[in-house]
Amino acid sequence: MSKHQPEEVRRRQILNAAKQCFIHQGLDATTMRDIAREANLSLGGIYFHFDSKSDIFRAVCDETYGTVLRKWQEKAGAHESTAGLLRALASINIQMIEEDPDYFRLALVLNAAAVVDKDLQQIKRVHHRSFVEFIENSLNTATQSKEFRPHDCRGVAESVVAVFDGFYLRRSINADIHARQSITTALELMIEVLSL
Repeated sequence: MSKHQPEEVRRRQILNAAKQCFIHQGLDATTMRDIAREANLSLGGIYFHFDSKSDIFRAVCDETYGTVLRKWQEKAGAHESTAGLLRALASINIQMIEEDPDYFRLALVLNAAAVVDKDLQQIKRVHHRSFVEFIENSLNTATQSKEFRPHDCRGVAESVVAVFDGFYLRRSINADIHARQSITTALELMIEVLSL
């Protein structure tokens, strides 16, 4: 077993192990023993930090769904136009699709669990709403500044998120996709229509 580590380091070790277990075994088949084995910790070491597999799963959900939004928020102030910001958000998502396939496999497991678990549905809804509101607020700003013509900002924001979600799903099942070309094309069409 591992030597004593600071609590945050140990929690990170457990969450990383849990992610691998959830990706490769699914939520239902994964046990606390599996997570302990993957983390190279005792079962007691796991329970010291988390009360249950559900607690670990919720922590993984919050972290996973929050990763993309944090990356988006980091880019928010770096662009003079909303079109530039939307292109930057697409670039972030494309990079993740190309470089981190496990992220999307995990997201697929989390989404599947949220179909039947009301608490997880709520976690997913909160993060989804954050994605949509982030884009919607940017579109509202662009409309007010006359960068974009008046439009249904909420509807367009939902559509942008749906485009990203669709490619995440296809990436998670190793579908033959051309994410960079397809996402860029879809987004440029939206920007062109909004800019008329």
